[in-house]
Amino acid sequence: MSEKMSTERAAEILNPAHRESYESMEPVNEACRMGRDALLLKIPRSPFPDGDKSILACPNCGSGEYLHNIDTARNVFCGQCGQAIKWEDDDE
Repeated sequence: MSEKMSTERAAEILNPAHRESYESMEPVNEACRMGRDALLLKIPRSPFPDGDKSILACPNCGSGEYLHNIDTARNVFCGQCGQAIKWEDDDE
């Protein structure tokens, strides 16, 4: 497999106004995968207990260190990977 595609290149390929011929669909498929992965991070997911019920971890990266600010306030996104976090008491 070739080098990882840059975010800028993926955005260019996914731009409807962008016109380019490709020898294969692989660049388009890779851009679509990158776009999908970015969109999935925006869908809030609940943290899970990480061994100890009082410690919660990100459902995407497993980190428990970046779900709260220094003042212990809950983050809306994981500070490690950017996953949107849905806390149990969040309004639907």
